[in-house]
Amino acid sequence: MKLVALTDIHGRIDFPQEAVAQIQHADLVLVAGDITNFGGYNDASKVIDQLAKWNSNIYAVPGNCDRAGVEDMLTARNMNLHATMKRVRDVMFLGIGGCNKTPFRTPREYSEKDLRDFSRQFSKSPDIRHHVMVSHAPPYKTRLDKVFFGFHVGSKAIRQFIESFQPDLVVCGHIHEARGFDYVGKTLVINPGQFPKHYAVIQINAAIEYELR
Repeated sequence: MKLVALTDIHGRIDFPQEAVAQIQHADLVLVAGDITNFGGYNDASKVIDQLAKWNSNIYAVPGNCDRAGVEDMLTARNMNLHATMKRVRDVMFLGIGGCNKTPFRTPREYSEKDLRDFSRQFSKSPDIRHHVMVSHAPPYKTRLDKVFFGFHVGSKAIRQFIESFQPDLVVCGHIHEARGFDYVGKTLVINPGQFPKHYAVIQINAAIEYELR
């Protein structure tokens, strides 16, 4: 299964041709939040409509800069992964949108308790080969949650969930400057970087291979 992982689009629809080619040939496109820049239903629709021109197989979570209407739009199109699980062949996808509390009071922030409550809805299925999580917030104290000033600002609840559940892969975003990868236990965690400048191409077969672009 080929995945293209995007995050932090912030309303942009000027996608580079190289990314378009990868999106066209993906089995699934994953969007890890901040589809808009403090926008709602219509703003998110414009971005998703553009993506869907090339690939309509999209799962996404809203980010902290997405207002309530963004999740409504994703739900209406059966693309919403927030606090739910969706199976594609032998891979189970699960997601948590928004982020832990910030000093900026952005539209979609949750307490760590709320984030833990979302994660309690997830369970492993024995007939599933791989579990893939899409989380806007990165796990706490990794390479992927460190801001320019060196502070770790990720979610402790997301980290605790990853430590206990051990999904095979986590795709996150939120911290634009923390593009890269890390591990929490055996779990590979990837922040593809802010799209459209950056994204990730992921192949899930017996093993998981990826390329940051």
